[in-house]
Amino acid sequence: MRADPIQRAVDEDLVRVLYAQDPIAFCTHWFSIAVLVAIYWGDIPAPHLFVACFTFYAAANCAGLGLWMFHRRWPQAVAPRDWINLHALRGVLLYLAPGASIWFAFHSSHTDLPVLHTVMLVTLAAGVFMSNGFDVINFATAIPILLLPSIILHLSAHTFDRTILAIVLAFFFCAINVYSASYRRLFRKVVEARVDQQYLAESLAAQKLVAEEASLAKTRFFAAASHDLRQPLHAIGLLAASLNDPLATPSQHAQTADHIARNVEALNQLFNQVLDLARLESGVTQVIRMHFRLSELFERVGNQYRPQAAARGLALRIAPTTAVIYDDPVLLERVLSNLLSNAVRYTEDGAIWMGFRRSGRRDGGFIEVRDSGIGIPEREHGRIFEEFYQVANPQRDARQGHGLGLPTVRRLVLLLGGDLTLRSAPGRGSTFRFPVQAGDPGRIVASLNDAPVPEISSTRGRRVLCIDDDPSILQGLSSLLGRWGCVVQGVHDEAQALRAIADGFAPDAVLCDYQLANHRTGAEALQAVRAALLRHGHTQTVTLLITGDMASSELEALAAQGIPVLHKPVTAARLRRTLEMLWQRAGRGAGQDTGASGGAGGGADSGEAAACDTLPHS
Repeated sequence: MRADPIQRAVDEDLVRVLYAQDPIAFCTHWFSIAVLVAIYWGDIPAPHLFVACFTFYAAANCAGLGLWMFHRRWPQAVAPRDWINLHALRGVLLYLAPGASIWFAFHSSHTDLPVLHTVMLVTLAAGVFMSNGFDVINFATAIPILLLPSIILHLSAHTFDRTILAIVLAFFFCAINVYSASYRRLFRKVVEARVDQQYLAESLAAQKLVAEEASLAKTRFFAAASHDLRQPLHAIGLLAASLNDPLATPSQHAQTADHIARNVEALNQLFNQVLDLARLESGVTQVIRMHFRLSELFERVGNQYRPQAAARGLALRIAPTTAVIYDDPVLLERVLSNLLSNAVRYTEDGAIWMGFRRSGRRDGGFIEVRDSGIGIPEREHGRIFEEFYQVANPQRDARQGHGLGLPTVRRLVLLLGGDLTLRSAPGRGSTFRFPVQAGDPGRIVASLNDAPVPEISSTRGRRVLCIDDDPSILQGLSSLLGRWGCVVQGVHDEAQALRAIADGFAPDAVLCDYQLANHRTGAEALQAVRAALLRHGHTQTVTLLITGDMASSELEALAAQGIPVLHKPVTAARLRRTLEMLWQRAGRGAGQDTGASGGAGGGADSGEAAACDTLPHS
């Protein structure tokens, strides 16, 4: 997988090594020309061939210098491998003349010239080994041209001393090739080690940059969140102080209380949005897919936002569709709700359109939400998915939202396995689009708009065991459940819960906080409570964990097992809806199989209850 980057690094280093030696080689070859001409000057065999040979040698040497200057001036003109091949071609031309010039030594009247000329060639071969030995092409094209003619001519002399010299030259030829091969392997290992270090350094630098960006994003997130959280808290504090004014009239008190309630609702909405993001980031949000008619989901969401759109003079148009899709309707409803809420908020006149398009897909299609609003400049397309960022709200007016809707939408679409795309321009509105998978009409089990008829219509008379080490939360739960007609037993820890069961309290439901005193978790407490209930013959008790934690490996494991978990803050409506659903499923399971253990909060039914935590906030 990394062979190409390593080979490129090897080629780049080879180019630097090869061309770095060329100025020295240029001087060396001129010196070689001068020495050979001086040796033969007194007795030049075949003068015309001699002049032609050494003229060619000089021209090739100058051409090599020209190639070096061209590389120095335009190093990026060709690829590294092409520079290497050009250098090898230069080597063929440069060493052809000195290699062939040994012929003049064997045709000279001086008998010692062949040996002297051979020494010169061996010296040049040593230079080739030092400068070109790291590249197989440059070495293989230079060394044979230099040495093979000498070896052949010495062997053809048929004398003892020439034969010995030929054998020595052949041995030198083989040895220099072996050493060159080992040098090439060493060179490659050095380059590979350098590339690995460079790759590691780049990886560490990238990870450092990601960490720094994450830290900066977290800082921005907390800065914006603290601002938006402090605003309603500050208003609530001032309004609460004004309630103590003895001169205030009852109508003023009522108006102040109404303002407090609105700020509390805004604070709760912001908390819920932040916690939604935290749940998505922590991985505890479950995707529960089913086959359903998309028109029913469009109708649900449309009915929710038509009054808001009409109040702003906008038309909300929903394209009719007969499509059946296979997806999580709860999470998909949150995506569409956020997109429509955003469209209503930032559209001053015109219309909002929501519909389904096939767009050539056989296995599904795309859901689109379009508006005729203010639009988004292209430079802002990436930033609008950052938490607390709003293009048209620089004053951070909470009435225009908090900038968490689109980040939530993007994470939900990614969780569902799709990709959210945006087309928008200032003054031309915005279009958000994401894919959905086709469903099977034959596998639709119920309508989304059919409200379930619970087998247990009331909580009155239900016995509930509450486990929480916070006295104020325990008191609040006891008061709320008591108003619903429940018989409540509140305990602070696992030991008190087991004691209550041993004393004869048989709960229909057990509510337990996740973080308890003495380093115990709610999961451990519920396990002990369920075991005690089974020993006393109580098999239809449902269990429910309530937690403020967002990122816990145990919570992820519980979510994967389908164990019901509600995340704080939990509204009264959500708590009641979840309890009634758990009791309904437990009763239905008991009717089918009296020995089933699903009533204790396990199995697929509890998975449905767990999914209640992903419904829009009540």
